[in-house]
Amino acid sequence: MIDDLADATWDSELDDLFLCIGLRFGRADLRRRMRDYVRSLLGPVGRENGWQLAEHAGHRTPDGCNDY
Repeated sequence: MIDDLADATWDSELDDLFLCIGLRFGRADLRRRMRDYVRSLLGPVGRENGWQLAEHAGHRTPDGCNDY
């Protein structure tokens, strides 16, 4: 089981990564969608399809999580 310190460290390092990568996305909404998508991929989602990733990220539809 992950303890609180490891969880906080993981969150902090992931936020630092998002700050570096986020510069590649010109719009704030796309940066947030990328962040939510990556967090969903790394989260406890049973099957990683567009609907379940979007649900875990709190989105209404899987539009940003689908591979077209």
